[in-house]
Amino acid sequence: MKRVLVAAALAAGLLVASPTSAGAWATFCDWDPIVLIVTPAGNIVPVYDSVWTASPLDLGLPLESYTVSRVYDASGKPHTAVDMKITVPTGLLFRYTVKDMVTSGLLGTGTVYALKYGTSGTPVHLYFTLSQA
Repeated sequence: MKRVLVAAALAAGLLVASPTSAGAWATFCDWDPIVLIVTPAGNIVPVYDSVWTASPLDLGLPLESYTVSRVYDASGKPHTAVDMKITVPTGLLFRYTVKDMVTSGLLGTGTVYALKYGTSGTPVHLYFTLSQA
């Protein structure tokens, strides 16, 4: 029994004393509103605007707007280029990091159209292309 206790103490000491390069990082999805994008051809494409923060105390309430334009691929097929601008208001005292995502599914599921990190209080532009004209 004494050997097991000594071995466990040595293993715990090595674990605590060893340098690590990675740490745990938790993120919280604060808001995930649906945004209906109207393409130049009049099609409606629903996407989700997910805002992730490092703390549940940082309220990542997104204010989004978008512009669309028609673009063509190499074969001449029309697509829709989207520039979605997402602004998260700054908290009471401090700015904080946000991760903005535009996806086809709720809570970051489905196809990820665009992903970008930013800071609260500063607009983030997410650029992506939809196959619907």
